[in-house]
Amino acid sequence: MAPPQNKLKVVFADPPFGRESKGEAVTESPNLGILYIIGYAKPRLSEVEFHYLEPFLSMQEHLQKVMKIEPDVYAISFTTPRRDLSFETIAKVKALGLKMLMVAGGAHPTIDPQDVLNNTPIEVCIRGEGEETVTELLKRIVEKRPVDDIVGTVNVQQDNGIRPLLKDIDFFPAWDIIDFENYDVAVSKKKRMAYMLPIRGCPNYCTYCSNPVWKLEKPWIRQRSPKNIAEEVNYLYSRGIREIYLRSDTFNVDIKWCLETLSEIEKLKLRGMTFQCNLRADKLNDELAKKLQDVNVWLVHIGLESANDRVLKGIGKNVTQIDNVRTLELLKKYHIKVYGFLMLYNAWETNGKLEYESPEEVTNTLKFAKECLRDNLIEYISWSITNPIIGSKLYHIAEKYGIATHNVKIGNCMSLPGISEQQMVEDVKQGMILQLLNGIQRGLITKKSYKRAAQKAVKILNM
Repeated sequence: MAPPQNKLKVVFADPPFGRESKGEAVTESPNLGILYIIGYAKPRLSEVEFHYLEPFLSMQEHLQKVMKIEPDVYAISFTTPRRDLSFETIAKVKALGLKMLMVAGGAHPTIDPQDVLNNTPIEVCIRGEGEETVTELLKRIVEKRPVDDIVGTVNVQQDNGIRPLLKDIDFFPAWDIIDFENYDVAVSKKKRMAYMLPIRGCPNYCTYCSNPVWKLEKPWIRQRSPKNIAEEVNYLYSRGIREIYLRSDTFNVDIKWCLETLSEIEKLKLRGMTFQCNLRADKLNDELAKKLQDVNVWLVHIGLESANDRVLKGIGKNVTQIDNVRTLELLKKYHIKVYGFLMLYNAWETNGKLEYESPEEVTNTLKFAKECLRDNLIEYISWSITNPIIGSKLYHIAEKYGIATHNVKIGNCMSLPGISEQQMVEDVKQGMILQLLNGIQRGLITKKSYKRAAQKAVKILNM
């Protein structure tokens, strides 16, 4: 009898952010993109051994694990803000001298594969959704066939185009390889928490969003079946999870589907289970708000962005200030807390003309936020100054009008005509002070979030 063949060893990796990043946003959850790829490929590739290097590892730990595993394939996933750390990691992994195929995927390799191929030892970039592309890549390696012409990949020789999106997304991420004790979320009711993706995509095309990276193919929205979602909730509950963040960009994109999904979860009768989700302000009615309460959704995240209709229309948000207020009041009626996200100094193009948010409009948004906090319409609040992300419409607008981002005291921001850097700094400072005072007054600064609060306080003092 012939001895069993050695399995193909594959490492999927996040950039190593280090143990000190525990509790930060980058290590709140394992990389669902990677887990979905493993969850899809594993049952189809019995000849492959899968490993995942998680984001909380230090650089040294990351490299030690690669040396110990000696993979045949090393695949790293990263976004543009993590480009420098990822490039450093790729170079150090290559320097280990192991014989392996080096692959990159995620938002940055999707939108700018040439940057990755030209500036790192990466040999193949995966563009867009990775499940089928990676599965085919690994299958060809197992079968010792060429991998240079796989649809959905880019290499130095050629771009093989975009692979059509998966039609059936009713499958789970590879939760079996995850120890949930390694993850901690800053805002949660329960200690054990997990992220879930009931929907892929977003129906909107906001100017500032990097979502267009994933809009290479249609449909822009794909929903899992309510029963499949409930099955994953039940599985996570069996693993000790007691809070789930339904992390899709917009959970209520389809009210009928949303109600059906919540009803399936409700049928499980899971004692002590709580939820968070992301909502749009223009797609909430009384029936849905009541059902959210019935299923123990205690917190919803809403991108309010601005209190000015001119700005909301300009950035393609497709909501109005009336929608924002009505939804906040409806959620308060059902005792559901809100995490409101606001942006300052947005920009857009109308009929070939650059437009942007004025200081007066920013002041109006600040005033709106104060009123919402006063009236308990918002529990948590977050501010950001608009930064053109590569892949977004705003990125191209910023390049066209020469207002590209530059680094100032408050981070990266655009150079908007007639608005001084000091004006922007003062407005961001007001928003950050409001956020910090709200946290102190409501007792929201806990052991889990004190580090972020301290960093914010230091930043304010240094402005």
